[in-house]
Order: sequence, then C-alpha cells, then structure tokens
Amino acid sequence: MITSRNLIWIIPFLLFLSFPLLRIPTASFLTPRGGYDSSLEDRQLDAHNFVMDGVYITQSEDGKTNLEISADRAYTGATPEEFRLEEVDAVITGKDGEQTFITARQGILYKATSILTLKREVVIMKPKDKFELYTELLIYNEKTHIANSPGKTQILGEKIEVTGHTLVYNNLTSAYDLGGRVRVRLANFVDP
Repeated sequence: MITSRNLIWIIPFLLFLSFPLLRIPTASFLTPRGGYDSSLEDRQLDAHNFVMDGVYITQSEDGKTNLEISADRAYTGATPEEFRLEEVDAVITGKDGEQTFITARQGILYKATSILTLKREVVIMKPKDKFELYTELLIYNEKTHIANSPGKTQILGEKIEVTGHTLVYNNLTSAYDLGGRVRVRLANFVDP
C-alpha cells in the first residue's frame, strides 16, 4: 500500500534510478549558450561618464559655504576627478563674508585638488572693491585662495584702468601682482 509517507521516499528513489537517463538532456539544457570571449576580461569600463544639465555645486569649509558654482552643463573629463563645465557662474565667499562673482564660457573643476580653471570671456566682479576684471584664462586654487591669470588681464575700476600680461591675486590678503608690460590709466589724477 502506498501512503503519503511512502511517497516521500519513493520519488527521490525514482529520480536517483533515472539519473543516468536524464543526465545528458539535463546537462545540455543547463549548458550556457553563446560561448566565452576572453577579450572581455581586458576591456576598461568607463563607469564614471555622465552629462548633466543645470548643475549647481557648492563647497563648504567649517560649516560655511565658500564656493558656489552653477553651470548650464557639466560632464566628466579625462579622469573621474575632473568635471568640465559650460556657461559657468561662480560665487567665491571669503573669510570675512565678502563675495566675488565670476562668469565664464567654460570651466574645469578638479575635485581632488579644489582647483577651478575658467576659460573664454572670464569676468570677475568684486562689488565691495568696485572693480571688474577681464581675462581669457583664470586658475583659482581654493586651498591656497590664490587666483592666477597667465594671459592678458584688464582691471576696470571707478577711476582706474589697469592692463597687464599676468595676474596673481591672493583672496586672503587682497594683494594683486601684475606682471609683464603693465599699463595704468587713472581718471581725475591730481599731481602731488
């Protein structure tokens, strides 16, 4: 007599006896299809590539925001630590809360070193000092708070116009260092 208790032992026993007959069809069913391509092991995956529209990046230090960047478009560069930006607007806030506004057509932000490189039609405005700076290339190091412009630079103020071939500006000390052939034009200048 076959009871439910006997079925528990009979079914595995029948599968065991029929294994030699079922082994070949089961093995062919479970074999992976498509083969194996060893060149897939050596390929490099670009997992860090992205393109974003309407990007807003902030950087904070000691709980205070010191760098804000907005760009129309951002995408990865040659390395995962490099972000390329288009139509850049940046605001740099100094230790005393003074803000510097920067616009440029293109930019590169190096995340690891905190260096912002701005190119093409770079304009810097410092409302407190009442001047504007124009250049084609500006490199700003957030760690040292130094801006460097290795190309022609023009500074326009209320009553002054300064043109030089290189510029180094320290954001902490507000010190300017113009190099190359420097040309200064003063308005309403009175001889001493």
